Amino acid sequence: MRHPPLLLAVEVLGLVAFVALATFRVFETRVTGAERIPLTAEALATGPSAERWNGVFFEDQHVGFTVNRTTPVAGDGRLYESRSSFRIASFGQLQDVVTAGAALTDGGGQLRQFDFFMTAGGVRLVARGEVSGNLITMEVDQAGETTQLEFPVTDPPHVSLSLEDAIRRTELSVGTAFTVPYFDPVTLSQGEMTLRVEGIEVVGNGEEAYWIRSRMGDIETRALVLPTGETLRQEGALGMSLVRMTAEEATDIPTADAPVDLISLSAVSLVGTLSSPRDLDRIVLHIQGVDPERIRHEPPLQVREGDRVTVSMPMLLEMPTLPVASDDDADEVWLSSTPTLPVHHLEINERAVSVVGDAADRKEAVKRLVDFVYGYVEKVPSVGVPNGLSVLRSAQGDCNEHTALFVSLARSVGIPARIAAGVVYSDRVGPRGAFYYHAWPEVRLGGPTDWVPVDPTFGQMPADATHVKIVEGDLDRQVEIMGVLGRLGFTLIEPR
Repeated sequence: MRHPPLLLAVEVLGLVAFVALATFRVFETRVTGAERIPLTAEALATGPSAERWNGVFFEDQHVGFTVNRTTPVAGDGRLYESRSSFRIASFGQLQDVVTAGAALTDGGGQLRQFDFFMTAGGVRLVARGEVSGNLITMEVDQAGETTQLEFPVTDPPHVSLSLEDAIRRTELSVGTAFTVPYFDPVTLSQGEMTLRVEGIEVVGNGEEAYWIRSRMGDIETRALVLPTGETLRQEGALGMSLVRMTAEEATDIPTADAPVDLISLSAVSLVGTLSSPRDLDRIVLHIQGVDPERIRHEPPLQVREGDRVTVSMPMLLEMPTLPVASDDDADEVWLSSTPTLPVHHLEINERAVSVVGDAADRKEAVKRLVDFVYGYVEKVPSVGVPNGLSVLRSAQGDCNEHTALFVSLARSVGIPARIAAGVVYSDRVGPRGAFYYHAWPEVRLGGPTDWVPVDPTFGQMPADATHVKIVEGDLDRQVEIMGVLGRLGFTLIEPR
């Protein structure tokens, strides 16, 4: 079977998260059609403001810039704006990512409105939101469709841009720790961001700045912050950093340097040699570098015992026969629609019905869907937020896009499906074989194995045994892989 040279760049999501989820956030504007309407008329009644520029670096290579602006508004509130542009390499192909956003706070520092724009590789995402009491109401525009969403919250949260307001209202000293309710309009996840002051540094003008370590889920950054909340430097995983510069310095990005490839750099090393990885139905690995519990334990297919994990895939003939759709699955969350999985859209349903056709059972229907997505979607690196409808229309993307389209189609015809993310072995990337971050679907086929991994990126049903699962769920869960990025490794014990 041909192995497409394309794997999930969770590390790219991490870079976007670092630039777009860090304490001082980034979002961009210099693209055709990147229009952003002011949040409210109130936001136009502004006072003086100043821009703050930062260079974006990866492994000490200057790859882009960010620029932030804070402006007083009527009612003692503040308007925070930010934009960014950066370029990264994925499988040797350059990817341009541009983002833009704004957040409006009131006189008490509470977030009232926000918006966000991102475009990458032709994929465009726009989100607008308002906080009223304990409710966030949002509109998300993607793939030419607008989705209305509501999120109940215990406390009014901050978004990335408005975190500056929370920091400047806190008396900083070494050892100070505080938490901030947080909402991410990209992954639509919410939780708490924990911030802790770890040290003091005197900067060039004699002013004291504070090193603050922030953590949101498994995304952790370290920033040098002024008492005003302005960030002078930010550091993340894999050598990612943002550094305060003049506008001229930040935008003077070298073009002759060979770009560092994120995929190759973040490979998960393997001690040992694997041959014919796409044909393996069982593998035993020794987990290194991270707490073994970061690897999921889901017997019988993935069994973690101590610091070992065994992955065993069933044979196709061993899988039970079920109806394509079953009443037993009618209330399953794994049949529901989400902003990135538009299960009930007419185009999705029509294509799913035409692909599944007269399939005799669920196993055959899943095989038809795997084969369709594998052949239909052109394998190209993608940095954007995956959406099943967008992939159906564009017919291109990486494993995130393959998975979003497959899950959307499967659920549309009543087949329970979910998203898994972890690592998979490849000997087609870099000078030697290694594991790389990847996403794939799982479908419910019943029987003793119940949920079975399939891989439309590789055209596999079931997926081969080198698929080691770490997380389950949409983008809000996939970013948890950042917690093992750059640290996870394996030693081969037994392939078969």
